[in-house]
Amino acid sequence: MVTLSVEGSTGSVLTYRVRKESITIGAASSNDVVVRAPGVAPKHLVLQRTGDRFTFITQSRQTVVLNGERRSRGVLRVGDRVRVGTAVLVFQGIEEEDGETDTPQETIASQDGAGSPAPVSAAGARKELVVYNETSRLAEARQELVQLFRATRRQEVLPSLRGFFERFFPGSQTMLAWMDGEGRLQPLASNWTEDPPEVPGRAFEELRDPGRYAVLRRGYRETGIWPVIPDGWRPAAYLLVEAPGELGESDRTLASEVVTLLAAHWEGVENTGSLYASWEDVTRQRLAEELPGTSRSIELLRENVLAAAKGHDSVLIAGRPGSGRTFAATLIAQLHPAGALPFEIVQGREGDPEALRAELFGGPGRGEGVTGRVQGGVVIVRDVHLLPVATQREIAAAIQASEGSGASARVRWIVTVPDNLLEVVNEGRLEPALFSATQTHLLSVPSLASRKEDLPLIVVRLLDLITAEQGKTVRGIALETLNDLLGRSWEGEMAELLGELRRLVSATPSGEMVRGDSRRALPADTGSLGDDASGRVFTFLEETDDLKVVVPAVERLLIDRVLRRVKGNQSKAARILNISRGALIAKVKEYDIPDYRYLRRQRR
Repeated sequence: MVTLSVEGSTGSVLTYRVRKESITIGAASSNDVVVRAPGVAPKHLVLQRTGDRFTFITQSRQTVVLNGERRSRGVLRVGDRVRVGTAVLVFQGIEEEDGETDTPQETIASQDGAGSPAPVSAAGARKELVVYNETSRLAEARQELVQLFRATRRQEVLPSLRGFFERFFPGSQTMLAWMDGEGRLQPLASNWTEDPPEVPGRAFEELRDPGRYAVLRRGYRETGIWPVIPDGWRPAAYLLVEAPGELGESDRTLASEVVTLLAAHWEGVENTGSLYASWEDVTRQRLAEELPGTSRSIELLRENVLAAAKGHDSVLIAGRPGSGRTFAATLIAQLHPAGALPFEIVQGREGDPEALRAELFGGPGRGEGVTGRVQGGVVIVRDVHLLPVATQREIAAAIQASEGSGASARVRWIVTVPDNLLEVVNEGRLEPALFSATQTHLLSVPSLASRKEDLPLIVVRLLDLITAEQGKTVRGIALETLNDLLGRSWEGEMAELLGELRRLVSATPSGEMVRGDSRRALPADTGSLGDDASGRVFTFLEETDDLKVVVPAVERLLIDRVLRRVKGNQSKAARILNISRGALIAKVKEYDIPDYRYLRRQRR
């Protein structure tokens, strides 16, 4: 008969005598030896007897500590102490069989959860209630955590957490950190005295879904890594606890409770000014470059883009066509604190709802769709109000469904609409469910007419981009040309301004100053001149002798006219114009000539 003793932390002892060749030990009542204590699996290990020799093997990737050494299997000798969770089993060896049944010799219900009530046979079944006390450390820590998040002002949560770490993780290094776009841990609340450990990137990939944590073993140290995942989204931060030896079960339990409360209150913690201080400084600087201007409307747009980039909710962007709505959407995807997110752009249009649904969500025989290709990224839908109502409802349902999905499968949606948003909603062109699902972040891109004071800065910024695009260097822009640009209405918004600046830069030799009278040049949309285009061109030629203005204008007119005639067939147009197809493509891009292939689709 095998004798085992279960020792509790309060000194209680429960002795089992079992007459079996194979003995199961665990927290479930079906085991031969029942040990209900923190860290004990339902079936933790099995003892096997072979003659006078006893061996053990753990189950389901569990481990035990045999005489101070972590093991998953081994040989037992009399007096060996095996720690299972927070309980300790002492192997007493073999006693002579005297007819006793396989019941405990002494039953003491331990108040700290280390001991267990005696098993009772089915024939003598009785009801039993056992009340357990948690360890004083866990009980006190839980109470302080609740008070910390309930009473502490939001801006004081992170400093208070540092004090909490020092009190309840004594002797351990503890750090709450977020990961920047380069994969480096940036401390938020820390009593870590060394450099953060180097954690393999695959570990963080495994921690992207809730309910997981990792343990990194380095020599005699163990570091636990718990993700803080608010709203089922990607981890917003990580809690690291490094023990000089091995992490205790109470350490793991307490760390899990800390990240659970952090996830529940993350929105409040996230709004503190110090949370992403370094990221915000860099991002504000980049936004000032990408969205230049000093007007109140552009300052508000920059703040809204910053808030949207930091958050996880869907976004609705309103503005006039050509004002830069899509550009703002791509900035939100690229400026995420954890690094640029993958994104795809879909142009809203009317059509077959089933075909549009397949394009967005995929289907049998149609591939995975846009959402499948950018899992964990962003889908940008331009002019979503043009989509059929059924498709808009599908998007709204997808947004609601993604709120509870894992980070690796979640897709963030950014949709754009015209600047008259209320009119679009009232007329029923924007599905109310979709409007409701995207109104957490409402952004408005201002028109150029409403912020004319920003035009000089915008022109300077665009000139830098265009000269880099065309491989040129210019000495600036002439004052009369700048005044001419400032005096125009720009009905086509940023798209029209960009096209005009491209034309001016293309007509400027490298190293010289940008000059030209944009009002005397042909309109960017030459195709809108109609049948009397040639007559208007000759009138234009008679008014100026500047070859830098005339040559590009004539080139654009001819290329536009031929492309429109051949319905966008670039190879055919290149033969007619007597230039290579590559040169034609370069000039189409330079002069911002429309893509006339839609004429062929209309004909079909």
